[in-house]
Amino acid sequence: MAPTSGPLAGIRIVEMTGIGPVPYAAMLLADMGADIIRIDRPGGYPAIDPTLDFASMEAASVFYRSRPLVQIDLKSDNGRQVMHDLIGKADALIEGYRPGAMEKLGLGPEPCLALNPKLAFVRVTGWGRDGPLAQRAGHDLNYIAKSGALSLFGRGGQQPVGIPPLVGDMASGSMFAVMGLLAAVLHARATGQGQVVDANIVDGSASLYTLLSALSAMGMHNAPAGANALDGGRHYYRTYTCADGRAVAVGAIEPAFRKVLLDRLGLLENPLFTSGVTEDDDACTLELKKIFATESSNHWDQLFRDTDGCVTAVLTPQEAADDPHNAARQTFVQVDGVLQAAPAPRFSATPGKISKTPRDASRPDAEALRAWGISAQKLSES
Repeated sequence: MAPTSGPLAGIRIVEMTGIGPVPYAAMLLADMGADIIRIDRPGGYPAIDPTLDFASMEAASVFYRSRPLVQIDLKSDNGRQVMHDLIGKADALIEGYRPGAMEKLGLGPEPCLALNPKLAFVRVTGWGRDGPLAQRAGHDLNYIAKSGALSLFGRGGQQPVGIPPLVGDMASGSMFAVMGLLAAVLHARATGQGQVVDANIVDGSASLYTLLSALSAMGMHNAPAGANALDGGRHYYRTYTCADGRAVAVGAIEPAFRKVLLDRLGLLENPLFTSGVTEDDDACTLELKKIFATESSNHWDQLFRDTDGCVTAVLTPQEAADDPHNAARQTFVQVDGVLQAAPAPRFSATPGKISKTPRDASRPDAEALRAWGISAQKLSES
């Protein structure tokens, strides 16, 4: 196996395969150079849908890029021994099963920390490892509903219907898991003491809206969802529909940026916009709706492109890859024929990279054990 590069090169992580936050967290860590082995059961998880094209599924498994897959029967003696060997050599283990599942496999925190006292044992869940709901099923929407985060996405007095699993699974689950894992590894390297990290979506999503909680305490974010300055309630921070049915985002919060916005729209001398009276805001919004509806979203995007007016077209994920700014920075890359985000964040001295394509990463690679000094022969004997 080729040596890894990136700022996390040398950190070894055992990933228990799954769906949602854990594979994304592992992808981020692996893109940054962490040496990760993804453990799956024989036959794979979840089970392959026989109606789908397996080659396409492999290529689309973007979350699994940059690290090898090893299939282990954890119910066999040899399989358990291989796992023990891996844990003994790892800096961290990350899993996202329901509380008690790892314990049933004999791989809970106590036996793992006994094998490796420096281990960071990272557990990613929705509800958390304890509490009245810990054993209940749930998904992203349930967790951010319980934390209060989902209510922030209502509009016009209507409750949110649903939002993509970004705030919950990806931000509150994956990002907090990455942060917790790295913090625990640093602590273990400084003190020799491993620990359990409880990274859950309820806690994480509650933390994400700290800014809004602070603004609310200051009396600056207390209107119903969609009526505050930062969630579409003011004319200078919201989206507008254009002549082509597309939208632009206007984010001219600061007075200096708002001045550029008004200047480009010919409204700089309009007393309605210069009064600063909140009661005029509905009228300002109505006027801007009329103006933006006269031209296409691309027209407005081009008009403001070289200014600080903070107006940008609302792009689809497919369009974002072709945007000149994103293309210049290579924000998106094609791997295995699938458009995907390039490794992030970026490092000047130790850049991350996609070290194993999604298709390759979806195929078992028992040879990956050799890089950790572990014999793969035991697996064939299990």
